[in-house]
Amino acid sequence: MSKANWVSTEDFEMFFLIRFAIKFCFWMMLISLFIPGGPRDNPQGTPQPGPLEAFFAARATISDLSQFCTRNPDACETGKAALNNAGVRAGEVAKVGYQYLDTQLGSKTNKADAAVAAAHGDAEAKPIAASTSQSDLIKAKLREMALREILDVAIRQREQSGAVDNKTTGTIVKK
Repeated sequence: MSKANWVSTEDFEMFFLIRFAIKFCFWMMLISLFIPGGPRDNPQGTPQPGPLEAFFAARATISDLSQFCTRNPDACETGKAALNNAGVRAGEVAKVGYQYLDTQLGSKTNKADAAVAAAHGDAEAKPIAASTSQSDLIKAKLREMALREILDVAIRQREQSGAVDNKTTGTIVKK
């Protein structure tokens, strides 16, 4: 298996080192659950629960938490409202972030931006409808940013390889 030309050797090695560390920590944590503890682990002298008792206790806790909204409907409604408010605020923060990125990166046009503009046609000729919601605008901006990134990577790979792809994969026709 060969790695891509645009990934440096240091990044490639660091990826596998981090992956190994994460796997190692996961398996060590899993193994430590099944290692019995000695009497020195518990200073009060009470018996410690084993792995099966801990599993059944966690299962009972989860089933108890699932009944929380039936016992406390007011607290559940307040929690739902708080989460909804947090979601709205997160959307506003994302919008501000995208606007900031657009002002910082919008003036720099490159080949990928020209390809996006050609694929979408003239942006000035097709004004955005007034009924379009903010979430649709954010989704469209995310799609456009993803397309730009894909095109940038493709252009970089083509420039690095020096090969020209003569295959026709599709055409864009302006109406």
